[in-house]
Amino acid sequence: MVNVPDEAVEAVARRNYEAEWGDGWDGVIPNIKRGWLNEARAQCEAAAPHLMAQGWDEGYRECYERQMYEPVPVNPYRKPA
Repeated sequence: MVNVPDEAVEAVARRNYEAEWGDGWDGVIPNIKRGWLNEARAQCEAAAPHLMAQGWDEGYRECYERQMYEPVPVNPYRKPA
């Protein structure tokens, strides 16, 4: 399991809710909100490894262009081919 910040989970839940029902996330009763949050957490946990791998690649490219690393490190978020 990936440690996804609660703020990210709530942002996804709010976006999903408002896409389906429009504004009003702040007025949703806790039992209903909990279901949206659980679904959002599952979505975030599924996406997180891919986002972390992409972020690592982008950070590495930025540093590599500045020739900060030698030898080339392996991305710990990517599975070996």
